[in-house]
Amino acid sequence: MKQLPGLRSKTLPRWLKTIMTGTITVIATIWLLSLLPFLLLAALVLSIALIPVMRRLRRDMEEAGFSVDESWGTDQHRNINITPWHRQIRNAWREFSSGKAR
Repeated sequence: MKQLPGLRSKTLPRWLKTIMTGTITVIATIWLLSLLPFLLLAALVLSIALIPVMRRLRRDMEEAGFSVDESWGTDQHRNINITPWHRQIRNAWREFSSGKAR
């Protein structure tokens, strides 16, 4: 079978492939190391932004009757519905439309 003109299946020498692989590895390593400070800074900013969220979660847990500081071995466990309001509305609508509420 004849090969089309212009399409040559020439393979590169092994030493050239090795040099290219090494060069790409070095470039990728330098790029990742230069990216690391920005990733650490982003993690710091996100962790600082989560502080108010964690405070709100702690306050909500304490209002629901869960103590964050005490152990879980106490007998103060109660079943508390923590379903978000939008899910409660969706569940009520599904129950109403399916005929279970009648």
